[in-house]
Amino acid sequence: MAELKKEAAEGSSTAPPAAERGKNHYKNRAKKQKRNKFLKNAKSFGKRESFGRGAELEQTEYNYLVAILETMTKEKDTEERQLIANNVLGQLKGKEIRTASNQVGSRIMEDLLAYTDEETFAGLLETFAQNFRVFCCDKFASHVLQRTLYVALLRAVAPLQTDQQGEEDGEGEEQNAKKQKVGGAAERGDRSVWPCYEYCLKEQYADEHRQTCRQYVERMAKYLINNLEEFVWEATAGYVIRQCVLNLGGITEKKATNDAKPLIVPEQWHKLLHEFNVQLMAWPQFADLLGMEQTATILQDLLRALASTDDAFQLEQLIAKLFKEAFYTKKVKKEEKDNGEATVKQEEKSNLPKAFQSDSSIRLLEVCIVVAPAAFLKDKLFSKLFRGHVKQLALSRACNFAIQKLIDHTTDKDMMDMVFAELEDSMEDLLRTGHTGVVLALAKACARLACQQGKFVKNLLDALHCAEVAPTKMINAVLHLLPANVTPSTAPKIHLHGSLILQAILDFNKPIKFVTALLEMPNDRLAEILSEPAGSFVANAFVTGRFVGEKSREKLVRHLEGQYAQLTLSVHGSRVVEIMYEAGNPAQRENIVRELAEQCERLNGKPWSAKVNKRLLVDLYRRNPARWKVAIKNDAKVEKMFDKLVGGKKRKAES
Repeated sequence: MAELKKEAAEGSSTAPPAAERGKNHYKNRAKKQKRNKFLKNAKSFGKRESFGRGAELEQTEYNYLVAILETMTKEKDTEERQLIANNVLGQLKGKEIRTASNQVGSRIMEDLLAYTDEETFAGLLETFAQNFRVFCCDKFASHVLQRTLYVALLRAVAPLQTDQQGEEDGEGEEQNAKKQKVGGAAERGDRSVWPCYEYCLKEQYADEHRQTCRQYVERMAKYLINNLEEFVWEATAGYVIRQCVLNLGGITEKKATNDAKPLIVPEQWHKLLHEFNVQLMAWPQFADLLGMEQTATILQDLLRALASTDDAFQLEQLIAKLFKEAFYTKKVKKEEKDNGEATVKQEEKSNLPKAFQSDSSIRLLEVCIVVAPAAFLKDKLFSKLFRGHVKQLALSRACNFAIQKLIDHTTDKDMMDMVFAELEDSMEDLLRTGHTGVVLALAKACARLACQQGKFVKNLLDALHCAEVAPTKMINAVLHLLPANVTPSTAPKIHLHGSLILQAILDFNKPIKFVTALLEMPNDRLAEILSEPAGSFVANAFVTGRFVGEKSREKLVRHLEGQYAQLTLSVHGSRVVEIMYEAGNPAQRENIVRELAEQCERLNGKPWSAKVNKRLLVDLYRRNPARWKVAIKNDAKVEKMFDKLVGGKKRKAES
């Protein structure tokens, strides 16, 4: 790691300026450094005559793989990738198992599998199918097995995605292509320079080959089901089981993401998924699965997969069994005699249900909260596990995320009232312990369910000691989540959760206190807030707030006059300028452009401010204001026609 930092520092002099870099520059650079480090280590192993971890290869074989790895670190077009994949895997024919069991060989095979032709890939599937046990139990070969399952899934179900889109609507190919990106999270999560998600879905394969891939997925699933009692306790095999379970549900990525939609898969795969569920629930040692992280994660993925199939019966069966046998235990009665502080603390801990006794069970409970039906969440999970312990759990480092999940997925106002009642006196303690996510979850729930909003604002301001202070101090206290009477040694940055809490409050039914406070702040300080990454989104919330009135929006646009040129000089502030321009009336829009025109040459020196100048026709205004008005009116007519086509939302008047 130190070497990588040193190299980065040495190369900084020749690096392009920050303005010319893409938004993913740093992520891409980190991935490239990671690849180069792996290649560097592989070469150093070869020089020491240690030919990779795992299965030992001959020197010529190892050197050949290192050369291929070096070739693969460079970007290639699709045809080159196909050629390399078929040539390399052709050379490795008969040596697949030994190569996959080597660390370098495993990495290469993983990336090449997606780009193999039908004949080569089908041969590999047959080889792997005959040696499932070997691949499942090897720490390197198991990764290759997972990738074969992933690629086979994509090749098998690709036509189903196209067919469904065509049946739902007769849109053109271009729109269909956009809708096909249902697994975009999987594409973003593919760290390889040779991404396979889009390629496998778009590439044309024969129906016979797709059928072979489908049979491979089913054959592997049946094998894992038959050996489940053995493999579920194995670390490497556990990952294969998780991959298989998710793929049977149409989920292509292991990380849970809210925007990822499952792929459409054959109905037979849902039946295989249910077999996994039935077999696991039938185990006498079912409750023991929560004791280990690797087995608990299998249950987490099984819950996610069942939720993606929309089979409420199977899903509720599994959650109910987890609740009955693993999560819920009756409270231990307190002893009548006081045996000291240690005894009291132990009794308090024992009062918590079993679900909160280990990290693995807590993570599993969080997934249950996300996928559970609303009635089960309220009547079972909340009533039996959380009620009466919400404050204690929210202040716990391990359990506060479960409270956040509970609040985020609450759809019942009565349940929200009970949660809020247990937390309303704990706001200051939550902020002091750093569990600001719980406060944010409360703010979002109050806005979403339109309940407890007044109490939330009062408790928050009391916790920050800013109920009776000047507007600037109140806004700063909320944005920084620091009490108004605390003076930090260094100027604090805007807290992300503080900004999100303020945005949620601006969506309350009566946000007038915070609207007024923002409008009464000195405009230079307000511009400073809106120029920061987290603070800039406060402008979005102010403009789009359902109960922020038209007059207040116009006041904010007017209040920032004199600061627009300075805002445009920053990346995030330039976005705020565009937001204010859209929110203002025609006269205010002209004032904004006039202010920018005075600094036009200076603003054109930054790519983001130059973009604003081009978007608002600032150069045209500087040359001929009359022509600018005509051009802007034409744009307004086009925009009005577009609004009629798509429909617009009317803003409620401010109370």
